[in-house]
Amino acid sequence: MGGMDLACAVCLACLMVWSAAPAFGHGLGLDMLTVTVGDATYEITAQLPDRFDDESKILVVTVQDASLPETPDVVLHMDIMHGGGSILRDTFLAEGGSLSLGIVTADGEVRVSGERRSGALAGSPEVTGPVFGSGGLYTIQLRIESVGGEAIPDSMVHTLDLLVQDTARHAAVSLDGGEAPFTTKSYFDTVSEFVYDAGTGTVEFRMPFDWSAGRVSHIPVLHMEVHFPKDLEEFVTRGYGGKVNGVDLFRSSVTVDDFSTPEERTVHFVLLQDHLNIIKARMERPGGQLPDHMAFTLQKTQDIRSQLSAFTQNGDYQVDMTWEPEVILPDQSTKFIFTIRDAYTGETIRNSGYDFVLVRDGKAIHRESGMAVVGGDFREYTFTEEQAGAAAVRIENIQGTGQYVEFTFAVAPEFGVAAALVLVAGAGAAAALSRFGVLGRVPGAAAR
Repeated sequence: MGGMDLACAVCLACLMVWSAAPAFGHGLGLDMLTVTVGDATYEITAQLPDRFDDESKILVVTVQDASLPETPDVVLHMDIMHGGGSILRDTFLAEGGSLSLGIVTADGEVRVSGERRSGALAGSPEVTGPVFGSGGLYTIQLRIESVGGEAIPDSMVHTLDLLVQDTARHAAVSLDGGEAPFTTKSYFDTVSEFVYDAGTGTVEFRMPFDWSAGRVSHIPVLHMEVHFPKDLEEFVTRGYGGKVNGVDLFRSSVTVDDFSTPEERTVHFVLLQDHLNIIKARMERPGGQLPDHMAFTLQKTQDIRSQLSAFTQNGDYQVDMTWEPEVILPDQSTKFIFTIRDAYTGETIRNSGYDFVLVRDGKAIHRESGMAVVGGDFREYTFTEEQAGAAAVRIENIQGTGQYVEFTFAVAPEFGVAAALVLVAGAGAAAALSRFGVLGRVPGAAAR
């Protein structure tokens, strides 16, 4: 299972655990509406393929009358909007209620080709131009003009939203003046104004967002990822705090994934609709106006309540991990504390067999087997000076299944102890001053 597939699986688990909202809408490549037109009720869907293997794509729009075995031909006026403007506006004939619109992404002006019947594009029309060629949110406004040849007077405009994943790479500078490469993956809209402050251990960036009640009510889940190398030791910690527009997020909204990408750590922002409404209610509003963006803040923390969470590749098990002391030092015993849970229910799993493995430079430096009788357990280990640097802890062969999770951390070298303690103290003070108290079990990550 690849990283994207794992993220998709966790997203669905998140939706099942936290929300009764169906698994479609913003960020999932599929949107659906149920509307009433005259005396009939129609289901309208718009869908893009999960992945674009080349510059050719197909946008599928369907209008189905659930009360009829077959839907007659439907004439639609469609306006596709992106980046605040219209990129395609035309009238289409959806034969049998289904329209397949070929998209060829290219530079230049938008060109539409295909057969026209009574002014509407029919058959399999094709659009060539800068359509779905960049990441972000695409809004489709549809108006049903006729069904089965009968005109629909005063038809309303119906809005659907689709997303093309926005991936952006950001060059930053580490504490020692070296390169600190970051990548953001947005499953909603385009990221801008990315800043990494190595001194404070903080990442900040923005994304356009409409905070109106109508827009928020249409969003079951919003997902954002921040990727960085596991060997960026200054930013690899056991926990992170998050904010949106200055409002502290629930711990369940910020999760760490050390599994999907071998060389990178991924931190997921997962905001459910209820979370968005809480943020909206708590935001400061200069002049009473809502902002037109989300300003994300990601900051490392050594809050004793902080823990890392990871899911096994098959999605059956969740492991929560933390360690004491907060800064891992050579020649000092470190206690790794962990809990094994059922990923679907969140309940701890009693009598869970496991292998505890410490890894450095891709090789196991310590291995021992154990049994988590009550679902949680701990193991102690003392690192040597030669083992300073990036390392990982694995919980392997959970319940004899061969499934495992992995967490990355750093062993501070002797010369870095003072600096590490200063960073921990600073992060702890900032957390104590800023956090309002957070609740909730980590539900995992989400993806389209």
